[in-house]
Parts: sequence; structure tokens; C-alpha cells
Amino acid sequence: MPNATAFTTPTVHMNGTGFKTLNEDMEKIDDAFFLFINTWERVEFNARDYYVQGPEAFTQARDERLAINVKIRDIKRYIDAHRIAIDKQRPPTRP
Repeated sequence: MPNATAFTTPTVHMNGTGFKTLNEDMEKIDDAFFLFINTWERVEFNARDYYVQGPEAFTQARDERLAINVKIRDIKRYIDAHRIAIDKQRPPTRP
């Protein structure tokens, strides 16, 4: 798990957005991102779709895709950091 302090994360307090809303919103984002990642991974990516553009086209496309994959991982780290930071501020449960 990433270190939640790597990003500036929200602080739950009386004048800000409540814990429940922050937590539910980040959960929705995480669920949607999970669906995106699963769809992204299933996208067909094959050299035969690039060779007509020249001998370097697939290499360039692969390098671009690898760069995008790094950004996708960065977004996931950002989401995880927020979820961890928000969860650490969970109000105590009442007996």
C-alpha cells in the first residue's frame, strides 16, 4: 500500500466535507477506476494493427502505451492514498 502522506489528502473536520461523503465518494471512484483498468487491460493491442504505418509505428505505440500505464498506476496510487487517509479518520463507533 502506498504511503498516504505522499499526496495532500483531505482532513475531516466540522467545517469540511463529512467522513461519510468523502469515504463514499472515494469508494465510487475506486470502483469506477477498477472497471476502467479491467477494460483497459482487455483492449486488443497487436503489432498487426500498426505495421501499415511503418516499421517504427508499433514500437512508438508500445512506448506510448507504457507511458500511459505509468500514469494509470499513479492515479491508482493517488486514489489509494486518499482512501487510506480518509479511513484513518473514521469516527469511532458508538456502543
